[in-house]
Amino acid sequence: MSVAPDPYQFFNLASALEYLGDSQGVRDMVPLLSKALARDVPEISHLLEKGDAVEAAALLHSLKGFLPIFCFPALVEELVCIEKWCKAGPSADLLLAYKPLASQLMRLGQEVSHYEAQKA
Repeated sequence: MSVAPDPYQFFNLASALEYLGDSQGVRDMVPLLSKALARDVPEISHLLEKGDAVEAAALLHSLKGFLPIFCFPALVEELVCIEKWCKAGPSADLLLAYKPLASQLMRLGQEVSHYEAQKA
């Protein structure tokens, strides 16, 4: 008998369950993560486009609070790198560096939505 592959590339349900203690804790926190991603990921892009790296860093910092709970370490590390870069100030390369992370965060949002739909 084969085991079905994990449908999630970025959403780490096992980590969330371990960190939050039970499935109810995960169900309670997932909507907060979903809203934060939907709101903040495009806003960070907008801020970086206009050169406001300080505000972008603040939003990245708030997302960083969720990621260790719900994600695999590589995504957390990528966010931390971009956040540090933002704190150093705006640069032409910063938006280009953020775009792959934004794509991954949007994928995380889709995975979280999928999880929510499965649990509804």
